[in-house]
Amino acid sequence: MDHYEIVTASSGKEALAILSENEWDLVITDVMMPQMSGYELTAAIRERFSISELPILLLTARNRPEDIEAGFHSGANDYVTKPVDAMELRSRVRALTELKNSVSERLRLEAAWLQAQIQPHFLFNTLNTIAALSDIDSARMTALLEELGKYLRASFDFNNSKKLVPIEHELAFVRSYLFIEKQRHDDRLDVVWEVDDHIEVQIPPLSIQPLVENAIRHGLMKRARGGKIIRVTNCKEYVEISVVDDGLGMDDYTLKNVLEGTLEKPRGIGLINTNRRLKQIYGKGLHIESIPGQGTAITFSVKK
Repeated sequence: MDHYEIVTASSGKEALAILSENEWDLVITDVMMPQMSGYELTAAIRERFSISELPILLLTARNRPEDIEAGFHSGANDYVTKPVDAMELRSRVRALTELKNSVSERLRLEAAWLQAQIQPHFLFNTLNTIAALSDIDSARMTALLEELGKYLRASFDFNNSKKLVPIEHELAFVRSYLFIEKQRHDDRLDVVWEVDDHIEVQIPPLSIQPLVENAIRHGLMKRARGGKIIRVTNCKEYVEISVVDDGLGMDDYTLKNVLEGTLEKPRGIGLINTNRRLKQIYGKGLHIESIPGQGTAITFSVKK
């Protein structure tokens, strides 16, 4: 009657296996289980999801302070002692699912807000390029003005606050951004598109553009010349999206901490936000491979 869709697992191992199959709002787990306890399951889940990204409610027959402390120490949000009172269980489930939904909504709005905060130097440099082209190439100036208009409209588009948008909506935004950067940097930036035909899939808005912008700002533009590949591959059950550059690359320390926001000089909140939204929706976030001096590849997959 409360309209929850419930999926059960017979063990902690099975629960971990199905985490990537869908977007989940809450995990309710027994503490005492064979092979893997509820504490161990909770700790394993916390390696992938934060306490707000996927709440966990423990069911326990023990209510000693040390048992409760162990549950919270492993990463649980809350606990209910057995025998469970139905009203108490419903109340705690409602509170935790509302927490998850509010966090998801905040992440979507954060992504839209971040994009709307267009960096002044990007806008000023683009306007300077337009002014320079007005004297030497009016056709390029007109084309740049048109793409700047598309980019600005896309930056303030209300669709950016939605959960999912058609992939072409996101790719059109990326094309406008790259066209502007290409006009600004000319031969310093080469872009190759490898996009399979007839791809119809919904993806989170502002999920590709932050990856492209991060690659240009932190990887390519710190070299005399660089290139990047935007690859969208249509597989049988999913679509794989990759942003590959031959920029500066990242060392092991940066690679390990870039998505956690623990770097002394963060590489951009947009990257962290994108990773968290992907994990919430698909159970898996960004996959990054990087070699210092050779470049970086960032990939994520979405189910059809």
